[in-house]
Amino acid sequence: MAHLIKLEDCVSRYEQDVFRYTGQYTRLKRDRWHRVKTNWENAQETVDLQHEAEDQSDEKKWWKRKRRETDIKVIDEGSINRDDRTFSELKEDYREELFQFQLKWASSTIRETSRISASLDRDKFLRFLLKEVPDNYLVLYKPIIQVKKAQTQLDVLLLGPDSIQAIVMLETSNGEVVHASQDRFWKCDKDGDERKMINPISAVQRMNYFIESVIDTESTEMNLNYVILTQNSYVNRTNLPSYIQVIDQTNFDHWKNRLKRQPSPLKFKQLKAAKVILEQCVTTAFSRLEWESDEKQLDLKNSNDG
Repeated sequence: MAHLIKLEDCVSRYEQDVFRYTGQYTRLKRDRWHRVKTNWENAQETVDLQHEAEDQSDEKKWWKRKRRETDIKVIDEGSINRDDRTFSELKEDYREELFQFQLKWASSTIRETSRISASLDRDKFLRFLLKEVPDNYLVLYKPIIQVKKAQTQLDVLLLGPDSIQAIVMLETSNGEVVHASQDRFWKCDKDGDERKMINPISAVQRMNYFIESVIDTESTEMNLNYVILTQNSYVNRTNLPSYIQVIDQTNFDHWKNRLKRQPSPLKFKQLKAAKVILEQCVTTAFSRLEWESDEKQLDLKNSNDG
């Protein structure tokens, strides 16, 4: 589950110290999963013991004619904290919990908080990044950055151990065909219906200008990849600059699996690049009514579950 280090113009814990909070989140995530999994396993064992006791009690019902109590103590069903979830459901609930936790860390600090759009909770690509991409990646999701005297919003920056992927997402429908061109608008068609979308190359160029103006890629040894991405449609790749990679329904799974198979842990050069980018990001926040740290949230859950 990748680290969400910046969300639009929200205040982020990672802005304060990206080196500290990446390590802290990884630890909290690991500890929380251990607690959740242990509690679930204990619940399964408790229910199994209850069923065994009930079966043995049923086999000896005839003893009730001679004795008011059996030798088998049946656990009171009402005292058992049942957990009927499958292991897959347990993992999905855990990932959803961490997704919500990441939104909180990416929109608040001990003393400040920011308002986030309700639509982000339903954003499929954001959920994909935070739930399926491993935690050796850092995500800046639609950050607003300062370029000289102007502010501009980027799409997605995905920082891996050895590379930076600048991703521009296309809003498309299932099975749609997108025709790339050098014109201001691209044509999209599906089942004979045609529409237009703004040429995304300009958005790629904005990200290119920003990244290369703040990061010395040669000294940091970080590769730059510029990506136009759509998960559910097909992009006609003609008339596209050679430096732009297209990820569509034909190769999305391959791209996703390559991310998941990245074996390298978080690297210093990766965190250093993240720090430089975060310093250029715009933040809008206001003081919290209560100066309480949410970073203890998972620790508190662990102790309450124990």
